[in-house]
Amino acid sequence: MTASDQVLLSVTMLRPEEKLLLSALRDQGLTARPLLMEDLAEIVAGHTGPPALALIRNVSHRDAINVSRRLEHAGVTTLNRAATIETCNDKGLQALLFARHGIPHPTTRHAFSFDQVRKTVADLGMPAVVKPVSGSWGRGVGKMTHADCVEAWAAGRESVDATGKQFPVVVQEYIDKPGHDLRVVVVGRAPVVAIQRVSDDWRTNTHLGAEVRRVEVTAVMEKLCDQVVDALGPGFYGVDLVEDRSTGELLVLEVNANPEFARSSARHGVNVAGHLAAYVAETLTASAV
Repeated sequence: MTASDQVLLSVTMLRPEEKLLLSALRDQGLTARPLLMEDLAEIVAGHTGPPALALIRNVSHRDAINVSRRLEHAGVTTLNRAATIETCNDKGLQALLFARHGIPHPTTRHAFSFDQVRKTVADLGMPAVVKPVSGSWGRGVGKMTHADCVEAWAAGRESVDATGKQFPVVVQEYIDKPGHDLRVVVVGRAPVVAIQRVSDDWRTNTHLGAEVRRVEVTAVMEKLCDQVVDALGPGFYGVDLVEDRSTGELLVLEVNANPEFARSSARHGVNVAGHLAAYVAETLTASAV
């Protein structure tokens, strides 16, 4: 076994996505195996041969950054990179990145206290959305439609975080969507598939029951994804786009550095794992030249 064909798949557990990825990587002729947290010590200590690349697929945001940082410092290429994972795991950092690179994005403000949340919601106007900077599947996201909503949010938050240690949060303008948002899966620089996530709920997450429909990748979607990749670097992303019903403008809502794809692939028929495995193989071939 040579270092040039070893790929580690850093995981919390082998979900359907990771099982598909292991199979697809092996179909590319690569030697692929899972990497659990307790296996990391042997790698960074140099007790085993260095892998050619590590795919970071940990469910825990903290573990994903922890693993990728340590592997990078040990000289291992990671996909995605640690800095990219850190940015994608923090909605506030993403908002700052989007603003700096001119990427269309809902107006977003940081808030570092309960009073600042109240003031920022009032400044942006209601409805507004309050989000934890880190989180998935719509958890902890609240729509503020009037002052009583803000006070109810603050009361609930104070009951578990009386000293405000879990700040900042982000306060974001509410975008009136036409009953769906869009997820574009990007491999390297290429958008390989786009889906609508359709729901009667204002939060159009598949984990909350949204229906998946495949749509064509339009020139506008491709341009927005190009801007994201220019800012973050090539990688594996789920780029979430939202359409403003009143203007028809597409905005980048956020970027996920560890997108799930098994359930949606079964619906839209695009072999996302195969695209990613092929990209990994091409990357390793290019680096060996």
